[in-house]
Amino acid sequence: MKWFTLFLWFSLGFNFDRQALTYHPDSTEENFDKFFRDFCQNPKFQLERIKFPLKIVVVEEENRTEKLIQEKEWRHTNLLKLKRENSKNVLKTVDREPDAKDVVFTNDKTGEVVHHLFSRVDNRWYLMSIVDESD
Repeated sequence: MKWFTLFLWFSLGFNFDRQALTYHPDSTEENFDKFFRDFCQNPKFQLERIKFPLKIVVVEEENRTEKLIQEKEWRHTNLLKLKRENSKNVLKTVDREPDAKDVVFTNDKTGEVVHHLFSRVDNRWYLMSIVDESD
C-alpha cells in the first residue's frame, strides 16, 4: 500500500510540475475579432466598452486639437456597416502591441483617415481614443 501511495504521489507531482512549466494562455482572453463585431453591432455593448471620457484628437496639417467627450455625447458608430455602404471605405486592423490595436477607417476618395485605438484591459477590449487625420 505504501508503494502505491508513493507511486500515486510521484505521478501526480510529476504531472503537476510538467503542467506548471507549460504555458497555457488564459482562456478568458477576449478575441478581438468577435469583440469588434459585437462592438459595432450592439449599441449598449459599445457604450460599455469605451473608456469615458473618450479622447478625440483631430490632426489638421500642423494643428492638433484634443477634445474629451462624455458618454452622453457619444453616438453609436457601426464601422462594419460604414465599410459595407461604400466600396471606397476600408477598415484595416493594425497590431500595435500584444494588447493594443488600431482600427483604421479610410476612404481615399474623400480623404478620410480615422484611427480607433483599442487596448486590452483585464482581458477585455476597450476603445481608448480616436485620432482623425482626414484631409
